[in-house]
Amino acid sequence: MTNLILKIVLIFTLFLASQFSAQTGSININVYDDFSKKALSATVAVNSTEQNFQGDGNVFLTNLPVGVYQFQISAEGYAEGLLKEIDVLPNQNISFSVGLTKLAMANIDEVIIAKKAYKSTAESPLSLRNITSEEVQKNAGSNRDISKAILSFPGVGTTATFRNDLFIRGGSSAENKFYIDGIEVPVINHFQTQGASGGPKGILTIDFIKDVDFYSGAFPANRNGALSSLFEFNLKQARKDKIGYKGVIGFDDIQLMADGPLSKDQSWTGLFSARKSNLQFLFKAMGLPFLPSYSDATFKISKKFKSGDELYFLGLGAVDEFKFNENANESLYNQSLIERLPVSPQWNYTIGTGYRHLVENGNWLFTWSRNMLDNKSTKYFKNIEIPENLLLDYHSQESENKIRIDRNFRISDYKLSSGANINFSNFTNRSFVKTVTQNGPVTDQTNSDLDLFQYGLYLQGAKKLFDNKMEVSAGLRLDASNYSELTNDPLEQFSPRASLKYLFAERFSFNATAGIYYMLPTYTALGFQQNGNLVNKNTLKYIKNTQFVSGFEFNGKNNLRLTLEGYYKKYQNYPFSLRNQISLANLGGDFGVVGTEPLDSRGTGETYGLEVLAQKRTVNDFYGIASYTFGYSKFSDAQGDLLPSSWDSRHILSLTGGKYFKRNWNIGARFRLQSGFPQTPYDIDRSELVNNWNITNGPVSDFSQLNTLRGNLVHQLDFRVEKKWIFNKWQLTFYVDVVNVYGSDNPSALPVIGLDRDADGNGVISNPGAPKDQQIYNLNYEDIKRSSPLPYFGFIFEF
Repeated sequence: MTNLILKIVLIFTLFLASQFSAQTGSININVYDDFSKKALSATVAVNSTEQNFQGDGNVFLTNLPVGVYQFQISAEGYAEGLLKEIDVLPNQNISFSVGLTKLAMANIDEVIIAKKAYKSTAESPLSLRNITSEEVQKNAGSNRDISKAILSFPGVGTTATFRNDLFIRGGSSAENKFYIDGIEVPVINHFQTQGASGGPKGILTIDFIKDVDFYSGAFPANRNGALSSLFEFNLKQARKDKIGYKGVIGFDDIQLMADGPLSKDQSWTGLFSARKSNLQFLFKAMGLPFLPSYSDATFKISKKFKSGDELYFLGLGAVDEFKFNENANESLYNQSLIERLPVSPQWNYTIGTGYRHLVENGNWLFTWSRNMLDNKSTKYFKNIEIPENLLLDYHSQESENKIRIDRNFRISDYKLSSGANINFSNFTNRSFVKTVTQNGPVTDQTNSDLDLFQYGLYLQGAKKLFDNKMEVSAGLRLDASNYSELTNDPLEQFSPRASLKYLFAERFSFNATAGIYYMLPTYTALGFQQNGNLVNKNTLKYIKNTQFVSGFEFNGKNNLRLTLEGYYKKYQNYPFSLRNQISLANLGGDFGVVGTEPLDSRGTGETYGLEVLAQKRTVNDFYGIASYTFGYSKFSDAQGDLLPSSWDSRHILSLTGGKYFKRNWNIGARFRLQSGFPQTPYDIDRSELVNNWNITNGPVSDFSQLNTLRGNLVHQLDFRVEKKWIFNKWQLTFYVDVVNVYGSDNPSALPVIGLDRDADGNGVISNPGAPKDQQIYNLNYEDIKRSSPLPYFGFIFEF
């Protein structure tokens, strides 16, 4: 048997060797003014070689040996740009777009150095990180998912290794916004937590993303509703030479992609992707009690006109399904999940179109989009589907139609942008829900149908001063909604912001920003209805967040960047649960729905901290990121006192690094340490009551002791190995990505609690002779010491 395996390995190796040959590829780089979007005459230098290529608008780089490159782009009167870690593939022509920033006066060496490897803007001179798709794909522990890759940056925390809940600078996951090529996409995760933004798996196809601008503060005025973070996903250009194909066969899913020209003149191009989950097979093999599965699809079709104008159509959608594993490992933990979790199918989509029109001193961008989320949850007592056992029958839909108009233009040396957005939305909720609150069991029967109109206006400007050593920006927004008298006055949501960048030495700059930002509460909160009335209509306001951020930045040689930033965020008008007497800022880190209950806007809070970042993009085949965050997150209780929030992780340390080796090997690792989140203890006396347990099928939190416990300090190591084989006309990549290699401590300090059961599997009642409302179950306790490693591997085929 051993000899047979050796023969198979030898034959496979010889086959690979016979297919391997030194191949070349080509790159088409479209160079334009980043503000006006007009084409520029430019020169592209290939790093680590003496090759230079020139072009007018489009620069063609041909006969490049396959491998990973960096390209330096220059144009007269503009700061230099950099395309980082571009993978040149055999026999393929790949297209990229690069926007260059115009210099106010003569080329200043200091400005060029500052712009060379890391992105910043006048509106966001700090709290802005840019990450490329190549950096995401090689990031250990991310498994090609952008939400997991940004855990390498400062200020970013998460609750569990298997979820994409992002808590940035102490804010909840409901405070994050996402845009793809100027079109807002509310749902980017499978099995999204409605009323928040987390989920276990990302929807977006990283292979179609050129790069991502991640803002943790200093939000530009053209974006509304961001309180903790803003993600701007920039899609890549499709190939121009021919249709190319890419396939991924992974442990968690199977994906097929295609991109290329759709017309003979190559003016029409397209990107297409479809993916199907294997996750249910992985979970079944691990003996887990639930089997989630998902499917998703993405497309973008673009038309480039000779005038430089561009028309594009964008779409993505997902279908999520869920069932229980009847053959799950028998344990208290698995049994508790089977009895507690509902069946939660979900689907969503976003479609949109954009048209960019170039004019003499700038450009217009017109976008329209529609998005929809359909969320269902069903639960029966003991999963026996008879009417009297019904605990939860939840079905809601969110739909939005959005129109945006953006205008960029110049007046003298001032860069200006202005625009408006309108949003027509509908929220329906037809549900039957039994739950247990601090005041006892509650049954909600809801039949909501809410139509909502929102609008916003903005203006922002920037100017460079003192021979480009200083750049200042100021902007304002006005937002309003017809929801109620508390939200319909735009002056109540007057949102000013200002920023400054000062280059006080050759490589050092001081940056500062201040602003006020607003977000309308979630549709689940706005649309909660009882007895035909919108319960929260006269109590909910826009959430207000005032932010101050300042810091220093050093841009060194060899793509080295060091930053030090301090931040302070003050929250007002945060939705507050009248039933449980807690701020909704503490919720959103688990499956389910947030906000479907009576609320008012009494909540306040503040978060503050210090962040350190050291980053080095690939030089001499090494790359790395080191970040540390020290912070506080506090939100008000029923008495108005500020207590540690559920995201008050005081210390977050992340060390990420890797190296390219010969023969196309890449090895990377990431170490993360995060101090424990505050936790709320269980109310055992209320939990063991039969009438309560038969509704929740789990313990009830004691919110009178909100966040008085601390979870465990958690540290974990992630590891990734990648190997590429380059053949005559295609490329094969094999990867192994192991999350939590050595099995870290369980982040929760709370025990797993389940029922003591008789021979028939029924809960044992300790006082069966007592009145029914006083009967209690015998409970069992189990401590889970460690979290399990999550191994992923797969093959990537590129043609």
